[in-house]
Amino acid sequence: MLVTTTLLRIDSRSWRLADLEYVWHKETRPDWRVVSRRASRGLLNVLLILSLFAGVIVLIAVGSAAYLELQLGFPRNTLIAVAILLLLAGLVPLAWEWALSKVDDTYDKGDSIYEMWARTHGAELMLLRSNDLTRFSKIYRAVQRALEEA
Repeated sequence: MLVTTTLLRIDSRSWRLADLEYVWHKETRPDWRVVSRRASRGLLNVLLILSLFAGVIVLIAVGSAAYLELQLGFPRNTLIAVAILLLLAGLVPLAWEWALSKVDDTYDKGDSIYEMWARTHGAELMLLRSNDLTRFSKIYRAVQRALEEA
């Protein structure tokens, strides 16, 4: 991808900016990749919420076990369980960071297919089609700036 004040090159195709009479963009219906990205975002959100509930349940279970063992004497088994849980809890932030970054990525990439069109020599021509909103936005803004300068 290359945008200069006189030329636009996307993949192996090139256009002179002077030949582009009008440039616009539009969103189209999502394809299977976008739908699967949205579904994976939903699944990760559900897993994150379920992990919170599981953590609360484990804390309640360990607390009640410690209370019962304390009534019977020294809570050795519960202390071992707490030590293991603390070791595993060190991995939780890593797993959450990974999951949250994946959720953020799906929002950054958007939920549609994005197309950039131009009118050149009286005909409409699709210049770019992408399912990545971040990449598309950068390219479209660069083309707009180049057209403003030309």
